[in-house]
Amino acid sequence: MLVDAPATHPAVRSRRSAGPDTWRPPSRRRATVEEAVEVARHRLRQGHRLAAAELLDRCVRALARDGVDDPDLAERWAYAHDRCTGDRGTSLPPDVVQRNIVWVTREDLEQGRRELAADRPFAAARCFAAADAIDPRGTHSAFLHATALHRAAVRAVRRATVAETPDGPAADVLSHLERAERCLHRAVPTARRALTDSALGLAAEELLASIQEQLGALRHRRANAARMAAACACLVDYQAFVAGSALTVSRADQDNVRSSLAGLAGRITRLRGGAPAGSAEARLLATLADGVADLQSRLPMPHRAGRR
Repeated sequence: MLVDAPATHPAVRSRRSAGPDTWRPPSRRRATVEEAVEVARHRLRQGHRLAAAELLDRCVRALARDGVDDPDLAERWAYAHDRCTGDRGTSLPPDVVQRNIVWVTREDLEQGRRELAADRPFAAARCFAAADAIDPRGTHSAFLHATALHRAAVRAVRRATVAETPDGPAADVLSHLERAERCLHRAVPTARRALTDSALGLAAEELLASIQEQLGALRHRRANAARMAAACACLVDYQAFVAGSALTVSRADQDNVRSSLAGLAGRITRLRGGAPAGSAEARLLATLADGVADLQSRLPMPHRAGRR
């Protein structure tokens, strides 16, 4: 079943009772065909591929009656029929496919470029993802999508740097770095898709190299942040012991405290084994190890029943 375009569209009002191949007068036929082609474009955007192809069939016939040869319309027609075969391989030349993908996804690409120009990379990435959802073969959308994700990662790293203060939560730093790494991982396949376009190949290659270089640096920095976050978690637990007056609890609870302190000491020991010598987390863990050992030494000896 064909899906009609919105009734308010001019092309729809012009063809209430007739197709483009029977419109009169001939002087109006070309303008009406252009309106119908725009309707077909919107149908392709919405995924109504067969309806778009059938409408373009009628447009081609309408112009053929006047002996008009329109290469752009011929490409639109071929692209629409190609889309009717699904997302498999195509017999169309690559440049024809890419020109028509840009034509169909025009709104998304334009909005995404505006978002990039306004330094809103996350919003831009959503626009280019929408273009990919319409036709996942686009190389222009792929290059712009990878560019937006790369900029989004840079912004996330910048936020991590701002949060990386002596009093700032280490978990916040780690969260920003993880988001940056996710963006870069998503950017890799889209940048590789852009490599297949000869016009974008060099720029896409440079972008991909930058993405992979940043991924390497980010993995190292995120590992450091993860170690610091784990050390800070130990600090929080140690401070809870101190604030809770762990040494003044009842005899019945002393065994639980002793067991918890032993667990915390074990965590600290394991983390110290992976902390680089002289690093901030190594110094923090050394201080915590001394503090926990002091708490353990001040606990009363365990009570043993039966001793006289």
